[in-house]
Amino acid sequence: MADVEAPRGRDPSGTIGRNIEAFLLMELLRAPSYGYDLIRRLSDYGFRRAAAEPGVVYKVLRSLEDSGCIHSEWSTQESGPARRYYEITDQGRDLLRHRVHHLKRYLDRVERLLADYTRLTGDDLTGELAGEELRARTPVVAAGLSGGR
Repeated sequence: MADVEAPRGRDPSGTIGRNIEAFLLMELLRAPSYGYDLIRRLSDYGFRRAAAEPGVVYKVLRSLEDSGCIHSEWSTQESGPARRYYEITDQGRDLLRHRVHHLKRYLDRVERLLADYTRLTGDDLTGELAGEELRARTPVVAAGLSGGR
């Protein structure tokens, strides 16, 4: 019988990084930002481990910068310590478009699976999933409606 729980411990396969990459690029498409704020925004999307393990986020940011998808500069304009601000590049916009395309294809497959599951079992998960989705998206939607972060 298959283990139904998610594996515990570190993320040796790097899936956290791969999963947050598109979300980081999306946030940088909205506006340039710095690491701590990006980590907070990922948390708004429901990436709790990203907030708990910020080193993963900074590793992905470094990787995106090394590949030319983002650019960063230190800023000392605000009070407090200097912050490294990240900004998306044209190459990053292309990567984001590519990732969004693949996510859409994946979403279509998942929606088909859920529909087949409901049809075969009679279990309609849409009410449960809609409630979870609404709770997960509420901070993001509210922030988006306020015109900024």
